[in-house]
Amino acid sequence: MRNLVSIAVLAAVLVFFVCSSPAQAQETIQVSFNPYPPAVTVDADGNPQGYDIRLLELLAERLGLRIEYHHYPFSRGLRLMETGEIDLMIGVLRRPEREKYLFFVQPPYQKSVSTAFYVRKGEEGRIRRHEDLYGLRIGTGIDVRYYPRFDADARLDKDAVRAGLMNFKRLIAGRVDAVAMNEEVGDYRVAADGFQAEIGKAEYVHVESQEVHVVLSKKSRFAPRLEEFNKVMAELLAEGARQRLKAEYLREQPPDGD
Repeated sequence: MRNLVSIAVLAAVLVFFVCSSPAQAQETIQVSFNPYPPAVTVDADGNPQGYDIRLLELLAERLGLRIEYHHYPFSRGLRLMETGEIDLMIGVLRRPEREKYLFFVQPPYQKSVSTAFYVRKGEEGRIRRHEDLYGLRIGTGIDVRYYPRFDADARLDKDAVRAGLMNFKRLIAGRVDAVAMNEEVGDYRVAADGFQAEIGKAEYVHVESQEVHVVLSKKSRFAPRLEEFNKVMAELLAEGARQRLKAEYLREQPPDGD
Protein backbone atom coordinates (compact mmCIF):
# COMPACT_ATOMS: atom_id res chain seq x y z
CA MET A 1 0.00 0.00 0.00
CA ARG A 2 2.84 2.38 0.93
CA ASN A 3 4.43 1.76 -2.47
CA LEU A 4 1.16 2.60 -4.20
CA VAL A 5 0.86 5.84 -2.19
CA SER A 6 4.46 6.76 -3.00
CA ILE A 7 3.89 6.14 -6.70
CA ALA A 8 0.73 8.25 -6.62
CA VAL A 9 2.54 11.11 -4.88
CA LEU A 10 5.43 10.91 -7.36
CA ALA A 11 3.00 10.95 -10.28
CA ALA A 12 1.25 14.01 -8.85
CA VAL A 13 4.59 15.81 -8.46
CA LEU A 14 5.56 15.00 -12.05
CA VAL A 15 2.20 16.26 -13.33
CA PHE A 16 2.69 19.49 -11.36
CA PHE A 17 6.10 20.15 -12.88
CA VAL A 18 4.94 19.31 -16.40
CA CYS A 19 1.93 21.63 -16.07
CA SER A 20 4.15 24.34 -14.61
CA SER A 21 6.47 24.54 -17.64
CA PRO A 22 7.96 28.04 -18.29
CA ALA A 23 5.85 28.54 -21.42
CA GLN A 24 2.62 28.00 -19.51
CA ALA A 25 3.82 29.99 -16.47
CA GLN A 26 4.37 33.17 -18.50
CA GLU A 27 2.46 36.19 -17.28
CA THR A 28 0.47 38.20 -19.81
CA ILE A 29 1.17 41.87 -20.35
CA GLN A 30 -1.50 44.07 -21.96
CA VAL A 31 -0.11 46.17 -24.83
CA SER A 32 -1.88 48.90 -26.79
CA PHE A 33 -0.66 49.58 -30.32
CA ASN A 34 -1.63 51.90 -33.13
CA PRO A 35 -0.18 51.83 -36.65
CA TYR A 36 2.71 54.09 -37.59
CA PRO A 37 4.13 52.19 -40.57
CA PRO A 38 6.57 50.79 -41.30
CA ALA A 39 7.61 50.50 -37.65
CA VAL A 40 4.14 49.30 -36.64
CA THR A 41 1.66 48.00 -39.21
CA VAL A 42 -1.41 45.76 -39.18
CA ASP A 43 -1.78 42.67 -41.34
CA ALA A 44 -4.96 41.46 -43.08
CA ASP A 45 -6.02 39.60 -39.93
CA GLY A 46 -5.60 42.66 -37.69
CA ASN A 47 -2.37 41.43 -36.13
CA PRO A 48 0.45 43.92 -35.42
CA GLN A 49 3.58 43.70 -37.55
CA GLY A 50 6.67 45.86 -38.04
CA TYR A 51 10.15 46.21 -36.66
CA ASP A 52 9.10 48.04 -33.48
CA ILE A 53 6.64 45.23 -32.77
CA ARG A 54 9.50 42.76 -33.14
CA LEU A 55 11.58 44.83 -30.72
CA LEU A 56 8.71 44.81 -28.24
CA GLU A 57 8.31 41.04 -28.56
CA LEU A 58 12.02 40.51 -28.01
CA LEU A 59 11.84 42.66 -24.88
CA ALA A 60 8.84 40.68 -23.59
CA GLU A 61 10.49 37.35 -24.39
CA ARG A 62 13.58 38.20 -22.34
CA LEU A 63 11.38 39.32 -19.47
CA GLY A 64 9.42 36.05 -19.59
CA LEU A 65 6.17 37.77 -20.58
CA ARG A 66 3.49 37.00 -23.15
CA ILE A 67 1.93 39.93 -24.99
CA GLU A 68 -1.79 40.41 -25.46
CA TYR A 69 -2.30 43.14 -28.07
CA HIS A 70 -5.10 45.72 -28.21
CA HIS A 71 -5.53 47.89 -31.31
CA TYR A 72 -6.52 51.32 -29.97
CA PRO A 73 -6.10 54.88 -31.25
CA PHE A 74 -3.04 56.50 -29.68
CA SER A 75 -5.10 58.84 -27.49
CA ARG A 76 -7.24 56.01 -26.09
CA GLY A 77 -4.15 53.92 -25.44
CA LEU A 78 -2.71 56.73 -23.31
CA ARG A 79 -5.97 57.07 -21.36
CA LEU A 80 -5.97 53.33 -20.63
CA MET A 81 -2.32 53.54 -19.55
CA GLU A 82 -3.35 56.27 -17.11
CA THR A 83 -5.96 54.00 -15.52
CA GLY A 84 -3.71 50.93 -15.59
CA GLU A 85 -6.00 48.92 -17.90
CA ILE A 86 -3.12 48.80 -20.39
CA ASP A 87 0.40 48.01 -19.16
CA LEU A 88 2.66 48.97 -22.04
CA MET A 89 2.93 51.07 -25.20
CA ILE A 90 5.69 51.76 -27.71
CA GLY A 91 6.44 54.85 -29.78
CA VAL A 92 5.77 57.49 -27.11
CA LEU A 93 7.58 60.83 -26.97
CA ARG A 94 8.71 61.97 -23.55
CA ARG A 95 6.58 64.87 -22.32
CA PRO A 96 6.25 66.28 -18.76
CA GLU A 97 2.47 65.79 -18.62
CA ARG A 98 2.89 62.11 -19.47
CA GLU A 99 5.42 61.49 -16.69
CA LYS A 100 2.58 61.82 -14.18
CA TYR A 101 1.27 58.37 -15.11
CA LEU A 102 3.97 56.72 -17.22
CA PHE A 103 7.38 55.24 -16.57
CA PHE A 104 9.63 55.85 -19.58
CA VAL A 105 11.69 52.69 -20.07
CA GLN A 106 15.35 53.64 -20.33
CA PRO A 107 17.20 54.16 -22.52
CA PRO A 108 15.02 55.60 -25.32
CA TYR A 109 15.19 53.41 -28.42
CA GLN A 110 15.20 56.43 -30.72
CA LYS A 111 16.75 59.85 -30.04
CA SER A 112 15.73 62.07 -32.93
CA VAL A 113 12.48 62.68 -34.78
CA SER A 114 11.82 64.27 -38.18
CA THR A 115 8.48 66.00 -38.69
CA ALA A 116 7.51 66.57 -42.32
CA PHE A 117 4.64 68.54 -43.81
CA TYR A 118 2.76 66.99 -46.71
CA VAL A 119 0.99 69.21 -49.23
CA ARG A 120 -0.79 68.84 -52.54
CA LYS A 121 1.51 68.06 -55.44
CA GLY A 122 3.08 71.20 -56.85
CA GLU A 123 2.87 73.11 -53.53
CA GLU A 124 6.11 71.75 -52.02
CA GLY A 125 7.70 75.23 -51.94
CA ARG A 126 4.81 76.67 -49.95
CA ILE A 127 6.38 75.70 -46.62
CA ARG A 128 10.10 76.49 -46.28
CA ARG A 129 10.22 77.31 -42.56
CA HIS A 130 8.05 77.06 -39.46
CA GLU A 131 6.61 80.54 -39.98
CA ASP A 132 5.18 79.49 -43.34
CA LEU A 133 2.70 77.30 -41.44
CA TYR A 134 0.80 80.38 -40.22
CA GLY A 135 -2.47 80.85 -42.01
CA LEU A 136 -2.64 77.22 -43.09
CA ARG A 137 -5.09 74.61 -41.83
CA ILE A 138 -2.86 71.73 -40.71
CA GLY A 139 -4.05 68.14 -40.32
CA THR A 140 -2.67 66.48 -37.20
CA GLY A 141 -3.36 63.39 -35.05
CA ILE A 142 -5.32 63.45 -31.80
CA ASP A 143 -2.92 63.61 -28.81
CA VAL A 144 0.08 63.20 -31.16
CA ARG A 145 3.14 65.32 -30.31
CA TYR A 146 5.47 66.57 -33.06
CA TYR A 147 8.15 69.03 -31.91
CA PRO A 148 7.89 71.41 -28.94
CA ARG A 149 7.57 74.65 -30.89
CA PHE A 150 4.84 73.21 -33.12
CA ASP A 151 2.99 71.65 -30.18
CA ALA A 152 3.00 74.89 -28.16
CA ASP A 153 2.37 77.37 -30.98
CA ALA A 154 -1.16 78.72 -30.40
CA ARG A 155 -1.04 80.68 -33.66
CA LEU A 156 -1.17 77.48 -35.72
CA ASP A 157 -4.53 76.23 -36.99
CA LYS A 158 -4.36 72.52 -36.14
CA ASP A 159 -7.20 70.18 -37.06
CA ALA A 160 -6.80 66.79 -35.39
CA VAL A 161 -8.28 63.46 -36.47
CA ARG A 162 -7.61 59.88 -35.41
CA ALA A 163 -6.09 58.41 -38.59
CA GLY A 164 -3.20 59.52 -40.80
CA LEU A 165 -4.90 58.13 -43.92
CA MET A 166 -7.92 60.31 -43.18
CA ASN A 167 -5.65 63.37 -43.11
CA PHE A 168 -4.25 62.58 -46.54
CA LYS A 169 -7.75 62.20 -47.95
CA ARG A 170 -8.72 65.54 -46.42
CA LEU A 171 -5.61 67.10 -47.95
CA ILE A 172 -6.48 65.84 -51.43
CA ALA A 173 -10.07 67.08 -50.98
CA GLY A 174 -8.84 70.55 -49.99
CA ARG A 175 -10.18 70.38 -46.43
CA VAL A 176 -6.70 70.97 -44.97
CA ASP A 177 -3.70 72.75 -46.51
CA ALA A 178 -0.98 70.53 -45.07
CA VAL A 179 -0.55 67.39 -42.97
CA ALA A 180 2.03 67.11 -40.19
CA MET A 181 3.49 63.63 -39.77
CA ASN A 182 6.61 61.77 -38.74
CA GLU A 183 8.71 61.80 -41.91
CA GLU A 184 9.40 58.08 -42.04
CA VAL A 185 5.73 57.28 -41.48
CA GLY A 186 4.55 59.91 -43.96
CA ASP A 187 6.89 58.84 -46.75
CA TYR A 188 5.84 55.23 -46.27
CA ARG A 189 2.13 56.05 -46.29
CA VAL A 190 2.31 58.22 -49.42
CA ALA A 191 4.02 55.38 -51.31
CA ALA A 192 2.00 52.53 -49.80
CA ASP A 193 -1.38 54.21 -50.34
CA GLY A 194 -0.54 55.30 -53.89
CA PHE A 195 -0.65 59.06 -53.33
CA GLN A 196 2.62 59.93 -55.11
CA ALA A 197 0.81 61.74 -57.93
CA GLU A 198 -1.36 63.80 -55.57
CA ILE A 199 0.77 64.49 -52.48
CA GLY A 200 4.25 65.95 -52.14
CA LYS A 201 6.52 66.74 -49.19
CA ALA A 202 7.12 70.39 -48.32
CA GLU A 203 10.67 71.70 -48.37
CA TYR A 204 10.56 72.31 -44.63
CA VAL A 205 11.31 69.21 -42.55
CA HIS A 206 11.91 69.76 -38.86
CA VAL A 207 14.58 67.52 -37.32
CA GLU A 208 15.02 67.63 -33.57
CA SER A 209 16.52 65.54 -30.81
CA GLN A 210 13.61 63.87 -29.07
CA GLU A 211 13.40 60.71 -27.00
CA VAL A 212 11.06 57.96 -28.16
CA HIS A 213 10.30 55.29 -25.57
CA VAL A 214 8.57 52.13 -24.58
CA VAL A 215 6.38 53.23 -21.67
CA LEU A 216 5.03 51.34 -18.66
CA SER A 217 1.91 52.42 -16.78
CA LYS A 218 2.62 53.49 -13.22
CA LYS A 219 -0.54 51.57 -12.25
CA SER A 220 0.55 48.38 -14.00
CA ARG A 221 1.18 45.32 -11.88
CA PHE A 222 4.52 45.15 -13.70
CA ALA A 223 5.57 48.62 -12.52
CA PRO A 224 7.73 47.14 -9.68
CA ARG A 225 9.78 45.45 -12.43
CA LEU A 226 10.75 48.76 -14.06
CA GLU A 227 14.47 48.23 -13.45
CA GLU A 228 14.27 44.86 -15.22
CA PHE A 229 12.62 46.55 -18.20
CA ASN A 230 15.40 49.16 -18.22
CA LYS A 231 18.14 46.54 -18.00
CA VAL A 232 16.79 44.41 -20.86
CA MET A 233 16.12 47.44 -23.08
CA ALA A 234 19.69 48.65 -22.52
CA GLU A 235 21.01 45.21 -23.46
CA LEU A 236 18.91 45.08 -26.64
CA LEU A 237 20.03 48.50 -27.80
CA ALA A 238 23.68 47.74 -27.00
CA GLU A 239 23.34 44.67 -29.23
CA GLY A 240 21.97 46.82 -32.08
CA ALA A 241 18.68 44.88 -31.99
CA ARG A 242 16.45 47.64 -33.36
CA GLN A 243 18.70 48.37 -36.36
CA ARG A 244 18.93 44.65 -37.11
CA LEU A 245 15.18 44.09 -36.80
CA LYS A 246 14.46 47.14 -38.96
CA ALA A 247 16.80 45.97 -41.71
CA GLU A 248 15.36 42.45 -41.61
CA TYR A 249 11.75 43.63 -41.71
CA LEU A 250 12.20 46.08 -44.58
CA ARG A 251 14.11 43.46 -46.56
CA GLU A 252 11.35 40.87 -46.02
CA GLN A 253 8.34 43.10 -46.57
CA PRO A 254 8.42 46.05 -48.96
CA PRO A 255 5.74 48.73 -48.49
CA ASP A 256 2.26 47.34 -49.07
CA GLY A 257 0.10 49.59 -46.94
CA ASP A 258 -1.44 49.05 -43.54
